[in-house]
Amino acid sequence: MSHEPRLRFTVPGAQPEAVVLLLHGGEPHQFARVRPFDVSVLRMIPFGRSVIRAGGGRIAVATLRYAVRGWNGDQESPLRDARWAIDRIAERFGDLPVGLIGHSMGGRVALRVGDYAGVCSVAALAPWLPPGELIPPMVGRTVLLAHGTADTRTDPQETSKLAERFGVQGVDVKLVKFPGARHSMLFPARPWHDLVAGFMIRSLLAPLPEGPTAPPSR
Repeated sequence: MSHEPRLRFTVPGAQPEAVVLLLHGGEPHQFARVRPFDVSVLRMIPFGRSVIRAGGGRIAVATLRYAVRGWNGDQESPLRDARWAIDRIAERFGDLPVGLIGHSMGGRVALRVGDYAGVCSVAALAPWLPPGELIPPMVGRTVLLAHGTADTRTDPQETSKLAERFGVQGVDVKLVKFPGARHSMLFPARPWHDLVAGFMIRSLLAPLPEGPTAPPSR
């Protein structure tokens, strides 16, 4: 039985200025359907809410559920789903800038499709980066890499090495290490949410014009 990806939009304002796509984690090998209540899917919800709140109605959020739960070797199953989702975003919102937020396998996905047309910024959180992973050129994009130092599911050292490579390549990259944090990005979770929301605001939105200066008091 074949499965299809699902994409849901949350548009808090009438005319958003940017779109953020949430990319959840998964498993190395698994062809089971992604369910809406899978932990990896639920973990991304607070990131979307934080972006919407910080954006004040200026950013729409697209939540992708992959067709299947695994990367699945050479099939690289979630990559085609992510590209499909970015195409759907372009169909709905035109040329609005797109930011990607991915955790674990989703971080790997975000980095692999970060050069796709329309993508301006990438936040890869505790990304799964197998040694030798081929990351496309990111020059012209803004990249956030964040990893907990106590993560035993994905390797913080690989994330640090990628940040170094990006720096040499001239990529606008920021590396954030969370001392003692594990893979789930919990306990506490708020610093992760605030970091990513602030990054998306800075990388996707133009600063609001300042209001008129009040006349001096007499």
